[in-house]
Parts: sequence; C-alpha cells; structure tokens
Amino acid sequence: MHPLLPRTLLVVPLVLGLHAVALSQDAADHDLEHTQRVLTELIHRKLDRGVASISIALVRGEEIVWTAALGHANVRMQVAATPETLYVTGSTFKAVTATALLQLAERGRVDLDDPINDHLGEHSVEDLEGKPVTLRHLLSHTSGLSTGANTEEVWSRRLPMSLAELPRVVRAVRAPGESYEYNNYGYGIAGYLVERVSGQDFEDYVVKHVLAPLGIETPGPVRPTPEMVERLALPYVPSPEGPRPVAQTFFDVYPAGDIYLTAEDMARFLGAHLSGGAFQGRRILSAESTAEAHRPQFFDYALGWGTDPDARHLISHGGGVNGFRAHMLGDLEAKVGAYVMSNSGEVDDLARVAVALLRGEDVWVPPKRVAVSVEAEILEAYVGRYELRPELVFTITREEARLFLQATGGQRRELPAASPTEFFLTSADADLRFLHNEEGVVDRLLFVQGAEYTAKRVE
Repeated sequence: MHPLLPRTLLVVPLVLGLHAVALSQDAADHDLEHTQRVLTELIHRKLDRGVASISIALVRGEEIVWTAALGHANVRMQVAATPETLYVTGSTFKAVTATALLQLAERGRVDLDDPINDHLGEHSVEDLEGKPVTLRHLLSHTSGLSTGANTEEVWSRRLPMSLAELPRVVRAVRAPGESYEYNNYGYGIAGYLVERVSGQDFEDYVVKHVLAPLGIETPGPVRPTPEMVERLALPYVPSPEGPRPVAQTFFDVYPAGDIYLTAEDMARFLGAHLSGGAFQGRRILSAESTAEAHRPQFFDYALGWGTDPDARHLISHGGGVNGFRAHMLGDLEAKVGAYVMSNSGEVDDLARVAVALLRGEDVWVPPKRVAVSVEAEILEAYVGRYELRPELVFTITREEARLFLQATGGQRRELPAASPTEFFLTSADADLRFLHNEEGVVDRLLFVQGAEYTAKRVE
C-alpha cells in the first residue's frame, strides 16, 4: 500500500476485525475496568500473532481515561513499549494539518475557498481550464492534482524535496471538486500553505498553536529531538516467526503524516474535536470551525477527517507508513474516542471495539482458539485454488504439516486447524471448512465471517 494512505477496514477481502458489537446501553453504564480487560486481552492476541507493540489512549469528554502500551519498541533488545513510546502517526495527522489551516481561516488570514495560487506566490500550480484549486479542495482530497509521495530510507543518505518544491511536481489532471482521490501531495502543499500564510515553520506553527495548547509536550513531532529518538519505536511487520524489522523511512510530504507522537498526544487532539474545539479548557478552534472540519465536503471525506455515511456522528482517520499503523476514531454524540498506534500490524479493529466499550455497549469477544495437529496427507487434499468470485480466489498451500491461505491481493497467512476439516485465520475472526462432494473429493471451501461464503474449487 502506498505510504501515508488511510488504512481501510479490510485486511484482505472478507477478512475483517475480530469482534461483533451488540446490545447498545446507556454510556453512563461504561465500566472502565471491563474496557481495560477486554482491550488488554485483544492486544495480547495481536502480540501473539507477531505484532511488535501496541499503544492505546482512550478519551471520554475532556479526560484521557486510560493509556497503555504492550509489547516491545525494540524486539531484539527487548525494550518494552510504554505510553511514552513514540510512534509514527501516519495519515491521522492530516486532521492536525487541516486544523492549522482552519485556525488561519478563523483569524482572517485565508478563506477556505481561496485559490491556493493566491497564497503560493512564485510556487503556484497550473489550473486546469481556468478552474482554480482551493484550500477546501486540498483538504477534502478533491483538488484534481496529481497524487504521490516521495519516500526515502533513513540510511539511504538521500534527501527528499522540500515543501516549497512540492507545487512544481504536481499538475492538474482533472477539474477540482469533481472526484475524490486521496492525495498526499495535496496535504504536503497544505502544510506549505501553513508556512506561507503564518510566516512560521510548519513544525513551529503546529506545536505553538495546535499541540501545546492541548497539553501536548512532545517537542519535535516533525524533527524529533535526540531525547525523543531514545523513545522511538522501531518499525516491524508481523510474521509467523514474530515481528520482522523493516527499513525506517521519511517523506517529503511530512504534513500528510510523517510525524512522531504518543497515543495520548493524539488522543488529546481527538478530545478537542469531540468537544467542539476545546480540551480541558484550552480552545484550538471555534465550535463553528470544528463542525465544519467534520462536515463531509464534496464526498464523504470532510476536512482532514473521514466520515461514515451511515453514521455521521463518527469521525475517523487511519494511517500507515512502513512498519507503523495508527487509527483514530471518535463518536461526536457520545463524546468518546480512541487512538491506537503500533509498530507493526493493523489497529483499526481495536479502535472500533474501544469506542463501542466506551459507549457502554456489550462487546462479544470470540474465545481464543486452540490449534490441533493434522496429518500432512489430510492437509494435502485441501491444496488448491478456490474461487469465491472471479476477482477473489483463495489459494491453499501446504508446508509439511502446516496449511496456508492467500487471497487475491492479500498476504499469505497460516491456517491453524481446529479439527481435521476446520481451520481458522489467526488475523481475524474467520473460520474455514473444507467440504466434500458425494465421491468424497474436496470441491468447496466454506468461509465464515459473520456470514457464510462458499468458494468453488477450480484447481
């Protein structure tokens, strides 16, 4: 997946999160100790599946009610993660960049409907057919500008271009406002506009005007200080053998999400957006500007926030860069939210469960499965390709007495056995069962995840 893209709800097609939520209750019935127990159990399950560490912070109203971190910031050296461990925010930080421009709009320095070229000076972009790109277009991913982000490995010794150089590498490919297309370049330019309009370095502006007023003390979210580097989690990806280290990277479009903070830092920012622009008596936006930030613009994306067309009271954003994942989810009606970070592995499912628990809902957690051994010759009968639909095929392979599944476009995942014919995915609440025809030949695969799906064997 391209760096800094928002994380979708799907890991592979049909492979969703771990949990089902039901039986809504009054939020006043919320039991924090129960919430902690459930989330701690679910985090441990992810660590057991090769995730290096997870940090979480929960907000209710204008209070951070829980912070926790489990796992390792550095796996080889067994350095434990703590709530003070720093991770990369990924695209969740886009909401902060949008908030900075909304602040400048409140102060009359810009208007969201200003053409961006009015503020770019000599670094202007070429309009398409005389239709100007506005700040609102940038923040809602409807600019029509070419997309991208340039990534460099930290130890490559190569430097990406500066923010001032970004406008010259983009071009108009379609008229603004006509379609939604996620654009990291657009948010890089938005960060440069913060600099141009405010007269301050981007980092200096967001620290002084957005982060510090909320009690966020992390000093160098863009360029970490030496003291912060001691607290940084290293990046990994999960694997059956445990977390596997991957390269540290950095980006030219850092206002789009290449930022280093703690889960509590970002939960404080989320709390301000859940409470009309203020947190613990410190205001960063007016109530009107905050509401505009959450209002879907041309499509379902607002100004730095994703929205749910079926539940407009939910605001969210996911993020991912090499070896890091983050997810931010808030309920504007219940005024509760969760921010979750990891140095490997998806965390959006944890955020959804956390918010449901904070609302006082009952959350069903499937019992932890226990794998059994199955003879290799039995497993060999299941090897093949099973088509659910033309664009989605499950490929089943075997390595000695271990079975694996790979969905089209997805990662290869081990299938532990619950019985000689029943298997499960360790990465999701999903079960698989191999079915025989009248001749005793395996000809179908039953995939169960909430609903049942049958995939026909094609090879």
